[in-house]
Amino acid sequence: MKKYIINIALMLSAIIWLSGCKNVMDEHVAIVNVDNTIDLFEKIAEQPNLSKFSDYLKSTGYDKLLTSSQNYTVWAPTNEALAALDAAIVSDQEKLKDFVGNHIALTSIPASKGTADTLKVLLLNKKYATVLGATFEEAAITGEAKFVKNGALYVINKPVPTKLNVWDYMLASTDAPLQTNYISAISTLVIDSANATIIGYNNSGSPIFAPNPPMVSRNLYWNSVADLRTENQQYTFFMLQDGAFTSESAKLTPYYSFNDKFALVRDFTVKGLYPFDKLPDTLLSTRGVKIPISKAAIVKSYQASNGIVHVISALPFRLKDKVPVFKIEGELPSAFRLLRTGNTFYRLKLDNNGIPYKDIEVYNHAVAEYYIEYLRSAIPLAKYRVYARAISGNTGDAQVANFTQRYFIYNTLTSTPTAPVYDLFATQIVTPLNYAEVYLGDFTPKQFGLLSIRLTSANSTAVNVNTLILDYLRFEPILP
Repeated sequence: MKKYIINIALMLSAIIWLSGCKNVMDEHVAIVNVDNTIDLFEKIAEQPNLSKFSDYLKSTGYDKLLTSSQNYTVWAPTNEALAALDAAIVSDQEKLKDFVGNHIALTSIPASKGTADTLKVLLLNKKYATVLGATFEEAAITGEAKFVKNGALYVINKPVPTKLNVWDYMLASTDAPLQTNYISAISTLVIDSANATIIGYNNSGSPIFAPNPPMVSRNLYWNSVADLRTENQQYTFFMLQDGAFTSESAKLTPYYSFNDKFALVRDFTVKGLYPFDKLPDTLLSTRGVKIPISKAAIVKSYQASNGIVHVISALPFRLKDKVPVFKIEGELPSAFRLLRTGNTFYRLKLDNNGIPYKDIEVYNHAVAEYYIEYLRSAIPLAKYRVYARAISGNTGDAQVANFTQRYFIYNTLTSTPTAPVYDLFATQIVTPLNYAEVYLGDFTPKQFGLLSIRLTSANSTAVNVNTLILDYLRFEPILP
C-alpha cells in the first residue's frame, strides 16, 4: 500500500509539472517554425502588400540593418495603411527615419497566444511601444507572425507615427501657455559632470572637480518633480489652462509668496498611466498630494510616448493639501553643537500601545546648553500649532527624572551671515512615561523659506538635568 501511494504521488507530480510547463511550451512552439534561408528585409521585400514599407527601409538605410545577423522584430504597415501616412513624414528624411525606427525593435519577440501581459518594447528610435496580445500600439496585428533567421515579422493594419513624450508635448502645445512658459523657464546651472575634470573624491565618494568646471542648464522640474523626458517611465500630466492657472496660483500666494506657481505645478504629475476612461476622482501627485479630478473639466487628452497629458480647465486643489501638516523627526537631525556621538542614542522602542517609534536621546554629555539642530526648507507662511512628543523613562532609559529642554527658532529677519539669531519659542518639561503629544504654542514663520530649530538642553553640565529627547515635532497649520 505504501508503494502504491508513492507511485500515485509521483504521477500527480508529473501531471502538475507538465501542466505548469504548458505556457512555456506554447511559446516555444510559436517560434520553432523558422525559415532560416531568408532574412527580415528579404521577407518584407518579397511581400507585395509591404512594398511601400520596403521602399522606406531602403531609403532610410534600415534595409542593411535587417540583413545583419542581429535579431530584430519588425511591425510592418501594409501599403493600404501607409496610404494614410502624413505627407510631411514621407517628404522629410529625418522624420521618415524616425517613423520607420518606430516600427523596429532590437530583439526577437515571439507571437503571443491569446490574452498576454502588456509588453513595453524599446524601439530603434529610443521610444517604447506597447504590445498587448495582437496589437502594436493602436494598430492590429494581422495574420500569423513570420520568423526568419534574424528575427520576427508582424504585419499591422495602421502606421504608428512617433509620439512626443510628455515634456516635448508640453513645450509644443499652445493649450496652457502660462504653465508651459513658467515650467520651461525654471532652470538652474549645474556642473557638467560628463565633461568636467575630476581631481579627487571626498569622504562620501562624491567627485571633486577642478576649479571652474563647465556648467550646463537643467530644469528644476526634472529633479524636484519628475523628468518628463524619460521614455521608460509612464506619467499622467495635467496642463491647466490660463484662467485657472492664474486663480489657483493666487490662492497660494499668501502662503508661498514668490514660490506660488511652483507650489502649484509641482503637483501636476502622477506616476502611472491614467487615460480618460480610467481617471478616478482623486489622484496622488509624485509627492503624495491629492489632485481633485473632474472629467467634465478635461478639454483634451494626448497619448504621449511615456504617458498621457490631460489639458484641463479647472483643478481646484484643497488648501489643506497644499499647506499640509508636517513633522520634524527627532532621529533625523541636521547638526549638533558638538560631535559627541558616544552619548547620542538613536532609539527604536515600543510605546504604551505596543507601537514602534524612533527617537533621539543625548544623555550625560556634560555640555551646558548643548543643542541638536533641525532644518526644513520651503515652509509655507501659515500660522501653526506646534506639538512635541518626547518620551523618557521607557524600558532601558537611564533618564527617569523630569528635565527641561527648550526650542529656539532661527530669526530670518534679524539674523546676519556672521551673527545668527535664535529666538526662544518654547520650554518643555519632559516627564517620564508621558506618551502623549505636548502643545508647545503657536508659531508663524517670519517669511517663506527655511525653518531652523535648535533643541537645546538646560544651562547645566549635570547628568539627568541636561538630557535631550525628541520623537518628533508636529506643525499643524491653522487655515481658513
